[in-house]
Amino acid sequence: MAKKRRRNRKWLKRLLILLLVIGAGAVCYLVWDAYLKEESIPAPDNSGGTTVVEEIEVDEGYGEAEEGEVVVEEKEEIQQYEGGDPNKGSDLTGVVSYAAVLDGILRIRVNIDQFVTEGSCELSLVRDGKSIYNASALMTDAVSTATCEGFDVPVANLSTGKVQIVINLKAGSKTGVINGEVEL
Repeated sequence: MAKKRRRNRKWLKRLLILLLVIGAGAVCYLVWDAYLKEESIPAPDNSGGTTVVEEIEVDEGYGEAEEGEVVVEEKEEIQQYEGGDPNKGSDLTGVVSYAAVLDGILRIRVNIDQFVTEGSCELSLVRDGKSIYNASALMTDAVSTATCEGFDVPVANLSTGKVQIVINLKAGSKTGVINGEVEL
């Protein structure tokens, strides 16, 4: 009986894999190259010492510019958020960002809306109109706001129930009050 010769097709598989890898590499290169071209900013050409000013378009109402004149338009101030800039106000404002009892300690954290480098925070815990605990802490500045250093109040001597949090803020000539509530 005659033996059939089996053809070795490993070289065909290897060639196909090589072509796929080369094709994938080419596609990656083209995508990467196109991405870099879109984000690149052309550098100004500073090789010559002369500057040529061509036509300048001017909106109606501003008059016309003569050749060689540069027209400067002032842009309208952009407001990032609704409302005014809290740093320009005369009062300090903020919020109690965290108030909870953990391991027998009432932890109170406060964020102040304005950027303040120095100041003080005076905490009063109030129940039924009477102050049951007082403490103070310094203000510390953050990137664009400020915060109180934090209050850690042991609750062993305080009775359970709702307590009003009143924090008086003082920084230079600015003052403010932050109110909150916590269940002990």
